[in-house]
Amino acid sequence: MLKSNENIGSSRSVRSEIRYFDDELNPVSRDKATWAVFREVDDKGNLLFEAQGFID
Repeated sequence: MLKSNENIGSSRSVRSEIRYFDDELNPVSRDKATWAVFREVDDKGNLLFEAQGFID
């Protein structure tokens, strides 16, 4: 799921996305997820930040 697109400065953009998974690591919708991965990548696809966590 694409969360947002943000412009940083005049020549660089960052893409943020959240992907949702169940206990067996299958991609699922948000309402069925037990954990998620949040990632930010620049316009060249370089990973800037990643966090993972369980969903209550």
